[in-house]
Amino acid sequence: MFLLLSGEGASDIGTQDNEIGPMTKFVDIWVKQHIHYSLIDIKQYRIVTEQALSEVAKKLKPRPKTGKNHPRETRLFYKNARALAILANRESTERNLPVIVVLFRDADGTNSSKRGEWQHKVQSMLNGFQEENILYGVPMIPKPKSEAWILCGLRNNYQNCQQLENESGNDASPNLLKQQLEQHLGERATRVLLNEKIDEGLLDIRRIVDMPSLTAFKNRLREVLVDLLQTQA
Repeated sequence: MFLLLSGEGASDIGTQDNEIGPMTKFVDIWVKQHIHYSLIDIKQYRIVTEQALSEVAKKLKPRPKTGKNHPRETRLFYKNARALAILANRESTERNLPVIVVLFRDADGTNSSKRGEWQHKVQSMLNGFQEENILYGVPMIPKPKSEAWILCGLRNNYQNCQQLENESGNDASPNLLKQQLEQHLGERATRVLLNEKIDEGLLDIRRIVDMPSLTAFKNRLREVLVDLLQTQA
């Protein structure tokens, strides 16, 4: 199997294959939990930058019957999922391997965001994968941002983490999650530093159990892996 990932930048999925980010490490840890080896270690993965994905998305032919069902705030999630699915289909054909597709986007949003907006974004990605006949698509949408997942382990010691998902995702918020994380660390939350925390066992995705957005990601990735393993058996 092969892993195709795309995110927003260096501090989440990463920017290129030799500069992976902490969210890619989260993915790999959860994959390894189920298949007992690392796809990253054996170089069975590729990172698609946000810019490269955007170029593919711009060339998509509109699908009015499906696209109109997505609210404006989730339509981009749908288009990005379709674009990454197209690249995954090419990758699968070239390698003759099944491809697991992971699309990362922060949920963002504010305290005044519409109820259910996060779920609509998840469903929009799933719809985009399905539109391009991708069976193994996985939305990775932290609520409100990936810093909430990271703070759960580093600051909250894996306890009472659900409340972090209720923080504002607005970058203008006076209690910005990124600032909270850097205050806890005492330095900038760089890709390298966060990766070191994961490698040192100080941040373990397997121990985070009470964050609904993370649980949704883990459950979906587990479904995909179980299906793949059964197909290959």
